[in-house]
Amino acid sequence: MKQLIFIFLLCFSIGKLFGQDPDEKKPSTLVFHSFYNDFTTAQQIRTSSLKNVLDNHLWSKLGQMQMGFGVNYMKGINKNLDFVSTLDGSSTDYLYKNATTNGKSAFLLDANAAVNLKLLSDRHKIVPYLSGGAGFSMYQSKSGFYLPVGAGLQFNLINEAFVFTNFQYRKGLTSFVNNHFQYSVGVGTSIGKKKQKILKTVQAIPVAEPVQKEIEISPRDLIVSVLDEATGQPLPFVAVSLKGNDGKLIYGSTDDYGRVIFRGVNPGDYSVSGTLNQITSTTKEIKKEGFNIKESQINISLTHNDPRFTLAGTVINKTRQLPEGDAEVNVTNLTENTNTKIESKPVDGTFHTQLKNESDFSLVGKKANYISNIEKITTKGLNRSTTLYVKLELEIEEAGVGQSIKLKNIYFEVGKANLNTSVSSDLDKLIRFLKDNPDVNLEIQGHTDNKGKAEMNLRLSQSRANSVVEYLTKNGIQPGRLIAKGYGSSLPETENITPEGRSQNRRVVMKVVH
Repeated sequence: MKQLIFIFLLCFSIGKLFGQDPDEKKPSTLVFHSFYNDFTTAQQIRTSSLKNVLDNHLWSKLGQMQMGFGVNYMKGINKNLDFVSTLDGSSTDYLYKNATTNGKSAFLLDANAAVNLKLLSDRHKIVPYLSGGAGFSMYQSKSGFYLPVGAGLQFNLINEAFVFTNFQYRKGLTSFVNNHFQYSVGVGTSIGKKKQKILKTVQAIPVAEPVQKEIEISPRDLIVSVLDEATGQPLPFVAVSLKGNDGKLIYGSTDDYGRVIFRGVNPGDYSVSGTLNQITSTTKEIKKEGFNIKESQINISLTHNDPRFTLAGTVINKTRQLPEGDAEVNVTNLTENTNTKIESKPVDGTFHTQLKNESDFSLVGKKANYISNIEKITTKGLNRSTTLYVKLELEIEEAGVGQSIKLKNIYFEVGKANLNTSVSSDLDKLIRFLKDNPDVNLEIQGHTDNKGKAEMNLRLSQSRANSVVEYLTKNGIQPGRLIAKGYGSSLPETENITPEGRSQNRRVVMKVVH
């Protein structure tokens, strides 16, 4: 507690020291921001060293961090010093100092007060700053204090609007609070009164005939929102065009919240419309007189009517449990026998396409040296007026030379080598993989549990491997690419003690040999 009181007094003293010049102070400003907390990297540094983390590339990836949202209140002390108070909230599986976790996500509340020391005044477009202060954390029944220090950039937009980026290292001051990094980005706008400049009084010069000037209308930001007509949900990825009466076009794309902002648009007559999946939204007209308002922005709402459902999918690397980009996704409409090919995005592995009503679909991924699950989805029975998105994760697994992959969905008659093809969905998965990767050769392995004699188990496992190879060759795979090998009960995955363990040991495995 003494440390916390000292930090607050230090911030107050700095404010008094620099607070003598009232010029160019930031007005009261409210900032909404999102952030990522990184406990793992800070723990690695604390238990080893910064050099070890950098040398071994142990810095956490974005997907390993905890995301949250917060709000800042800012007010200028003088032109180079801003007071900042922050309130953050996130759902976090907390990493304690002893390297244990809570075991499940819970709400983490952070509050802190700090001072931003700006290296330039707010007159500049880009303002670097340093920050320091004191904070308080509460997680379930535990609480404690920490010291946040960091740096950031402030980007000044028009009409006293700002974008902030910030990097902080938060040093725990009490036993509960663990060290961590925070990365944040936020958007803020002034909520206080703008400072009025005092103008010198100048004696008016009389004129014979006073000239009445036309009132000048200032540029405005146009905020365009696009909503799905049936459900009212915001639509991302809509290509929005702003067309002026001079024929000039300005383009933008809606974000995850279905919005796009056209900054500083000059007064005039415009039409606004959007396009998504080759379907055009409604169109709105804006007249020059509509710019003559007190607000700094003009809000425009468009609706989009597409009777199809949107498939919002993600390709997941099953080996690494991370999103996988640049994978081709083949979507087959089984009802109409049509096919669509799309690619997952490089950054986050996501993909989108449209699905017709009352149809069944099959999805499979394709990427060199990967084997893909085959997923089935349907829009039959779905109500388009309440459902817009059909969500799916498509798993693909690395299959490089030397790698072995268990095929979980291949079944035989009990004690026999006869394939039950009606439920063995991994047979189609194997065929697809071999056709997509024509240079790959496989060893098809048969394995059993330890019930019965070893010689009988070895013959049974060999016969089952032979059955799988025979099925593959009948479906267009060259025999020279396949080797059938039975291992009996010699290579169990787990102990043959329980029925579950024996079931796990009865399996078919593919091994990439070339």
